[in-house]
Amino acid sequence: MRKRFKRKRKFKYKIVIYLISFVLCFSLITIISDKMRLLISNEVIINSVFKNNNYVYENKENNHITVKLYSHIKENLFNSPVNLLKNELKIDQTEEKIEFMYAETVTPRIYIYNSHQGETYSMEYLEDYNIVPDVLMASLILKDKLKNINISSVVEESDILKYMKENNLNHAGSYKASRVFLKTAINTYPNMDLYIDLHRDAATHKVSTTTINNKPCAKVLFVIGLENPNYEKNLEKVNKLNNIILEKYPELTRGIMKKKGYGVNGIYNQDLDERVILIEIGGNENNIEEINNTLDLIALVIGEYLNEER
Repeated sequence: MRKRFKRKRKFKYKIVIYLISFVLCFSLITIISDKMRLLISNEVIINSVFKNNNYVYENKENNHITVKLYSHIKENLFNSPVNLLKNELKIDQTEEKIEFMYAETVTPRIYIYNSHQGETYSMEYLEDYNIVPDVLMASLILKDKLKNINISSVVEESDILKYMKENNLNHAGSYKASRVFLKTAINTYPNMDLYIDLHRDAATHKVSTTTINNKPCAKVLFVIGLENPNYEKNLEKVNKLNNIILEKYPELTRGIMKKKGYGVNGIYNQDLDERVILIEIGGNENNIEEINNTLDLIALVIGEYLNEER
């Protein structure tokens, strides 16, 4: 009788163990399946977002972290919500009707570089990717916006920070470093319409943000170095750009800041050519959506400027 009871008890234990094992296996399979669906869903979203944005989708022979953004995101998909890029980081084509459209040419018309290549924006929307958007990323996005209206441009993707380190230059020497690359660009592309040094400001979000067409946008600020002996020629071009903004999107611009004296550079390499200008796009508290929305508008402004200059 006792043996029979023991056999029954062992049988019950086996059933319990089998049930627990089944539940664990089922849960494990469900988790793996969900992860795979998340991966596929995210990959579709990311491919959709970036296929029309060459700044992360082109195969570049460059080791800069920004150019590796796409690969980095793919490696971290499991840590990201499915709708992150779909809802918050959508890179829309310009909605405004474009009245000018250039025939696409091989020769670029705009050179974009970053004297302060280390300047970053808010990580909002990209926390899970552990990616900090920077001014180089903004430059590459602008390149893509210009391409959408058939304006060819070149972005300086060389690691200027690395160059500074190798040549023992501190932050104050940033313009000495970028000057080397800018000179090369001017010699290589002497017929550029603009050489744009793209920065971001250190202003608060309230100061650096506005709303245009129901979209949050980062405000822009132009900087002119008064210690450049020929600054009036650079200022003339900046005035034209700023006037177009004032006419089309007056709340977008913070105006033109003229700098000279102790504690500032005062030249900003604008002495190299009258077409060299400095634009601050937003501030350190702006997120990539706000930067993207602004660059939609800035591309149109540049297009109109080029149209007037022809």
